[in-house]
Amino acid sequence: MILRLLLVFLFCAPAWGSDNSDDLFNFSKKQEEALVVKVLASDLLVLEDGRHIKLIGVESAGVAPRHYVKYDEKGRVIEEPVEPTIPLQEQALTYAQDLLENKKVRLEYDTDAGDTSSGYLYAYVYLPDGHMANVELLRMGFVKLKIIPPNVKYEDKLRMAYRQAKEQKRGLEGD
Repeated sequence: MILRLLLVFLFCAPAWGSDNSDDLFNFSKKQEEALVVKVLASDLLVLEDGRHIKLIGVESAGVAPRHYVKYDEKGRVIEEPVEPTIPLQEQALTYAQDLLENKKVRLEYDTDAGDTSSGYLYAYVYLPDGHMANVELLRMGFVKLKIIPPNVKYEDKLRMAYRQAKEQKRGLEGD
């Protein structure tokens, strides 16, 4: 009897006082490690096994504008003036690529881990240094805040990063 109580205490004690007491038993279902091989947008990743991950709580500012080659009536390339600034969407994509591509990350799923219609899995993505990529992208102002219930586990943390970008006028929140 004492042995049973001791075993119950050892296995359940870490979950006491936490918001999600079932985390102890569902850890493997809620978290995993994976290698990011491609960043398609500032909020969309491709893993080594081909799965697509959409970052929870954020939305991309859109895709960078494409540069098309224009030709005159004789078929010669028309040289367009080079813009001195880099579009924000391109900056966001480059930042996300530097942050995530070819990195082993930890994925944490919330209540709704996937969408069968779009084929995406929804996750909080942790970098090798322990920082959450979702938060870092918001803090830099490269993504929009987009909280969609029931995935609200880190809503406060995401909102705080968004407020910080807004206060410091970074990225999308700049003037």
